[in-house]
Formats: sequence, structure tokens, C-alpha cells
Amino acid sequence: MLSPASEEFVALCRTQLKLVVTTLGASSLAVYLSETLSDRPSWSPVVVYPDSPSPLALSSALALPAAPLTGSSALPPVELFSSLANQLLLPLMYQNWVLGVLVAQREQQPWLAAEREQLQQVAQTLAIACVLDQRQQWLSHSSTALDQQQQHFENVLHQLRNPVAAIRTFVKLLLKHLEPSHRGRSLAEGIAKETERLMALLNDYRQQRADLPALSAAAPLTLVGTPIDLRVALAPLIEAAQARAEMEGKTFEVEIPDALPPLWLDTRVCQEVVSNLLDNAFKYTSTGSTIGLRLTVMAESVELRVWDNGCGIPAAVQPHLFTRGYRGVQSDSEVEGTGLGLAIAQELLRPYNLSLNVISPYPADSDHGTAFILTLPVHTTAVVGGSP
Repeated sequence: MLSPASEEFVALCRTQLKLVVTTLGASSLAVYLSETLSDRPSWSPVVVYPDSPSPLALSSALALPAAPLTGSSALPPVELFSSLANQLLLPLMYQNWVLGVLVAQREQQPWLAAEREQLQQVAQTLAIACVLDQRQQWLSHSSTALDQQQQHFENVLHQLRNPVAAIRTFVKLLLKHLEPSHRGRSLAEGIAKETERLMALLNDYRQQRADLPALSAAAPLTLVGTPIDLRVALAPLIEAAQARAEMEGKTFEVEIPDALPPLWLDTRVCQEVVSNLLDNAFKYTSTGSTIGLRLTVMAESVELRVWDNGCGIPAAVQPHLFTRGYRGVQSDSEVEGTGLGLAIAQELLRPYNLSLNVISPYPADSDHGTAFILTLPVHTTAVVGGSP
């Protein structure tokens, strides 16, 4: 369905009709637009000249076409048939669709060939203007809809802060009443850490929204990170993974060298990326499977590897893994997911000139298993943990 003509389009039509009256001496003019792009459109007048109808009532005397000229390989006609003398019906055509009709009439003198050509040019101008007008209105409508969705999303996030803050408070109170030796204290501490991480993500989003106007006009942001202790950054994720493995009947293996060099990255980015990788490994493996986290110190970097011995990822799927919303063969499975985790992880790493790589099957001599690898640059030659 076509949107109503905008004020700007109506003004352009008036200008063009005035030009036809002045240069060609037309006595009656009108521009009609189709209300729908269908086989039987209804027509609506946009501009009629003169404003006060003359004895010839254009709106009732028009012999308008019964259908848009679609589905035909022939070139569209530059004029349509009119039963009235000295009346021209010129379609406003776009890609074989009749968007509207320009009606021009003179009371006595018939239209010459050169005058018909000028009117055809006016009709072509109005057709292009109509298309641009419709596109502008569609973009405006889409922008409004996106703004409404964004506003709703921000409202939900704002409302989410309150229960998260309440959970954080309850956990702090719970920790005050749990002795250090209590078997449930480690679980409560894990909930507290994850709650703090969730609150940090909410605060980050709010800050990014505040900075968005300034960043949108700037060049792509490149970050260098800060030196982090990877063992400390991964500790809460390892603890949560161990608890999940116990609950789901799986094995979680951790291989971390005693001495690790400081690495260039943001702690929260590192945690978010590894958290996504571990979550996927747990979601897409069955009971009895093994998931692993391995750190390997290289000459100038540390290789972080999250792996599992699940069914693996088909080769045809792997190039699309980091596409937002893509779930591949898992889209038909019962495993819940949005297809956003890996895309978000890759986007978080991009400002640091880092990226994830996937290997499947893993190990290479098997027919199953998957590994995601992130190579992190070393900050200095100093080591964290162990002996210098």
C-alpha cells in the first residue's frame, strides 16, 4: 500500500502543473496516485487545476486505467486511452507499475507532438519524485519503528537493573551470615560475582548509549587494552564451569601453566568472550562429554583454547559461525539459543585487533570435537604467578 503523498510531493506537483498551464496553455490538469499496487487499484486525486472545478469535472470525467501495467514484457505506453477529446492520460510509471496518472486537457486546440513529449517528461519527473517520496516516508516510518523498539529495549534494561540490584543486596546479606567454612559459601560468592558482572554490563550499555553520538561520527575505535592477569580474570568462569559440569554430568578440564605473562586486553571483554565459548561448549554437548580450557604460553603470546569432544561443527557451517543470528544446524534442535554469542564475542575482540578461530573436528585426526582459539599478545616479559 502506498503512503499518502507528502506535502513536499504535493508542492512539486503544483509547481509542475503551473508550468504546464503557463507554457502549454492547459485548461484542466490533475495528478492522481494509486492507493495500492494491485491489479485493481483505486485512484486518489493529489492536485487538481483549477482548484474550483470547471464545468468539466476532472474527478468524474476521467477514463482511468483499470489495472497497473505489470507482468508484461512490452514497453509501457507513454499515454493511456481517454474517451474525451483533447485529453491526455499520461501514466506515472516505475518499473512497469502505474503509480499514478497525469491528466491534461485543452478545451479547443489539440495537443501537438512536441507538447505531448513535454508532458511525458513532466509525468516522468513526477513518477521519480513519487518513488523518492515513498522511499523517504518508508525510511522515516522504519526509523520511528526502530526508535520505538530501542526505547522499549532501554526500558526493559532499566527495569532489569532493579531486580539485579536486589539480588546483589540479598547475596551480600547472605554472605554475611555464612561462615567461611560453609559448603554453600562458594556458590553464594559465585552468584555475587556474576551479579556484579551483569550490573557492569548494564552500566556499560548505558554509557555506550550516552557516548553514541560522539562515536558515530568518529573513525572506528581501536583499543590497546590493559595488562591483565589471565588467571585472576578466568577464576570466576572456571568456578562456574566446574559447578555446571557437576550439575550436567560432564567433565571440565583446566590446563593453566604455573607462570603466565600479563596480557593485553580488557578484563570484562576477556570474561565475556570466554564465558560465551564455555556456554556454547556446555550447551552443544551431551551428558558424559568433556569440555576443556587450556592456556599455552608462546614466544610473544598466550593461546587460549576452549574445546569439547562433542559432535563437532560441519565445515560448511564454520564460515558463518560469527554471523549475527546464525545458528546453522542447531536452528532445528531443541537447544535454546539466539545465534548471537559468537558474533558478540568476535565484535568485542575486533577493537583490539583480535579474533577467534575455530577448529573442527578437534583433534584433527578425529571425526568430532570443536576448539575455539584466541591468541592474546604478551604485555611484558614479567610473569604472573610462579617464580620470575
